[in-house]
Amino acid sequence: MVAIAGVRPRSIAEKLGVRAGDYLLTVNRIVPRDYIHYRYLIAEEKLKLRIRNSDGKTRFFSVEKAYDTDLGLIFSSDCFDGIRRCQNKCIFCFVDQLPKGLRPSLYEKDDDYRLSFLHGNFITLTNLRPQDITRIITFHLSPLYVSVHATDPSIRGQMLGKKHPQAVLEQLQTLVEGGITVHTQVVLCPGINDGPVLEKTIRDLSLLWPGVRSLGIVPVGLTKFRKNLPLLRSFTRPECVQLIRKVAGYRKGFRKKFGCSFVYLSDEFYLRAGIPFPPGLFYDGYPQLENGIGMARLFYDQFREFLPKLPSRLKRYRRFLVVTGYAGARVLAPVVARLNLIRNLDLKLVAVPNTFFGLRVNVTGLLTGKDLLWGLRGVEGEELLLPAVLLRKGTSMFLDGVTVGEIAARLKCKVRVIEPTASALVAEVTGTRIDEIGNYETKEG
Repeated sequence: MVAIAGVRPRSIAEKLGVRAGDYLLTVNRIVPRDYIHYRYLIAEEKLKLRIRNSDGKTRFFSVEKAYDTDLGLIFSSDCFDGIRRCQNKCIFCFVDQLPKGLRPSLYEKDDDYRLSFLHGNFITLTNLRPQDITRIITFHLSPLYVSVHATDPSIRGQMLGKKHPQAVLEQLQTLVEGGITVHTQVVLCPGINDGPVLEKTIRDLSLLWPGVRSLGIVPVGLTKFRKNLPLLRSFTRPECVQLIRKVAGYRKGFRKKFGCSFVYLSDEFYLRAGIPFPPGLFYDGYPQLENGIGMARLFYDQFREFLPKLPSRLKRYRRFLVVTGYAGARVLAPVVARLNLIRNLDLKLVAVPNTFFGLRVNVTGLLTGKDLLWGLRGVEGEELLLPAVLLRKGTSMFLDGVTVGEIAARLKCKVRVIEPTASALVAEVTGTRIDEIGNYETKEG
């Protein structure tokens, strides 16, 4: 029995009279176990649905449709039989570093291959059963996103908090031979899985290319809430420089051998090292953009495409405070400086420190509402531009439960939330609508 959270307008389900709060019982007499299974079941031209109303009455429907037509049902979860929780005890787990009092959903640790396929969540494969691998291959649930961390079994076990984790290379080999594309990641911890251990990981995973399509390397994130947790530290600037040089050597070899870089470093490494980001070509279509890899380069390249089209002046005066974290400020600084050359446009870049999680956390997406309330004191009457990455997807709520409305009310200012893209920033500050890159339509009268 699957709870129906909503019904899309003008859909088959709406015409049948299905409502939010009803329950889907069966499709062609089969109980769907998850959204993937549901999509498979409804990919037929003739369906028999059994649905229970919120008042307990069961109804039966016969539906004829094109096989690829959706029913219009919306579910609150993709895993109808429950999300598989993480059973590892990773030494770097960010959830373990959260303080009490945040939204309950933030403390949930998922390790579910279905969410990896549907949403790009990284999984460890440590809870995969043989029948799961069979299902992944049979349904071609590709691509998947896998946290490897190290191919050395003992090091991987140490990082995952497991004495004898499954042999990840064997699991990846099976998936790749079954036609599954895999994107992998390493959360790099100084003195544990870097150096020779990382080099072995890179070499081992590259042997599975093109099935293993990419390897993203991100630095361990450390908050101030690490009491009774394993002792870890952040990377120093010299270590970041050395890592970038080492990976550049591998990248050069892979581009000759594979025609792609294969291994990619997160933007944070370049910012810490003070080294320019690689050209966009080296990101090969940005396979791990959501992992913070290549976001800055993509932003710069998109902004560069706008430069010839930027107006020399605006028809009326516009002023905004562009709010970001410390890392984001370093990326945005040259862009804001260029936009400020436009007459009648006044932008002020404001870097807000992360006092909630600790000053070692400088990525914009982890700023909380309380950070903004503290860091933006005295902005009464200003107009703020906030990146949407600060908010829970589909809501106006920050990590700590503070809302955009509360920020506006307590700071006594206007707040606009924009996507973290060059096009969104340019459109908002210049008062233009951008249907596609390089195509402007003015909104000013």
